[in-house]
Amino acid sequence: MLLKADLHLHQEWSPRLDRVLARRHSRVPFDWKTWRETLTTQVPPGVARLQRLSRVFPAPAEADTDDAFVERVTDALEESAAAGSCYTELRFGHDTVMRPVFMPLFRQAEEKVAAKYPGFRAEAVASLLLWQEPERLDAAIAECRRAAAEGLAGVDLLNVPYSSEADWQTGRKVVDAATDAGLGVTVHAGEFSSANIAAVACMDGVTRIGHATHAPTDPWLLELLAARGITIEVCLTANLILGAVPTLADHPLRRFLDANIPVALGTDNPIQFGTTIDHEYTLASRLGLSESDLSRLTRNAIDAAFTTPDRKTALRADVDAAPASVLTPHVAATVESGDLCSPGV
Repeated sequence: MLLKADLHLHQEWSPRLDRVLARRHSRVPFDWKTWRETLTTQVPPGVARLQRLSRVFPAPAEADTDDAFVERVTDALEESAAAGSCYTELRFGHDTVMRPVFMPLFRQAEEKVAAKYPGFRAEAVASLLLWQEPERLDAAIAECRRAAAEGLAGVDLLNVPYSSEADWQTGRKVVDAATDAGLGVTVHAGEFSSANIAAVACMDGVTRIGHATHAPTDPWLLELLAARGITIEVCLTANLILGAVPTLADHPLRRFLDANIPVALGTDNPIQFGTTIDHEYTLASRLGLSESDLSRLTRNAIDAAFTTPDRKTALRADVDAAPASVLTPHVAATVESGDLCSPGV
C-alpha cells in the first residue's frame, strides 16, 4: 500500500471520546452519518455548516480523564495508521494543550500505535483562536512555548471573519512568538472565499495554509502561493460536505499542482465527515492523479511536516521503499461500486 500522510487532522475530542466510551460500555456511538445527511440537506453551504461542527458534544468533558485522553488519541492515530499513514499531525485545542503532562500523554499514545504499525510517527499541533480575549490568548501562547520544549510541533491559527478580510495584527505577533519557539505555523484561510489568503501567505513564518480552496479565483494568488513556497493542506471530503466546492470535479487540487504549489492531504474532522486518509487519497485519484502524483503528495507532506530532520529522513526512506499500491481492498471495492463520493464511505 502506498504510504500516505495526514497533515490536517483535528482531535474531535468529544466525538472521539464518545467512540471510546461506546466501545468501553458496548453501546452504539453517536450517529454521525445521519448528522451529515441533515447538515448537507438542511443547512446552507459555507460558514453555516462549519459552525455546526462545534455544536454537538456527545461525550462530556469530565469523562476525558488522562486514561481516556490516551485512549482517544490512540484511536485517532491508529485509525490514521491503519488507513496507510506513515506520518500524522493531530491538532488540539489550546485548552487541551494546557492540561498537565499533555505531551507525555500524547507520546504514550504515539508509542502504542507505533508498536502496532512500525515506522508510524505523529506530532501534536495546537490550534489557537485569534479572536479570544488577549489574556486567554497570551496564556495559550505561553503554554505553547513551554510545550515546544517537550515536543509540541506547531500551531494552527484560526481568525474571524473567516470569509472576509480579517485583521491579522494579532496573528503576526502570534506567528513571531511561535517561530521564536521553534514551532511550525499553519493557518486556516480561503476555504469559502479568497479573503485572507494573501495576508496569510505574506506573513514570514507561515509555511502552510489549510484549505485555500478559493485561491484559484485570482491567478495572482496562485503565483503568490507558489512564490512563497506555501504548502496547501487539501481536505477533499471536508470541502465537499461543507460546500466549499459543489462537486469533486470542481475542486482546485489539480490547479494547485499545475501552478507548482505543493499540496498535502488531510482528513480534517474524520469522524464527523466519515472519512479516512485512504479515502482522501482515493478521491485525489478520482481527480486524475497518478500513483506517482499521489506519492508526491506524501513527499510534499513530509517536506512540510512540523517534525525533526531525523524523522523526515526516516520517513522519506520509508516512502521510497514502500510498494506502489494506492487502494486498499475496502476503498477499491468502493470505487467499483460508484459510491465513492457519498458521505460516510
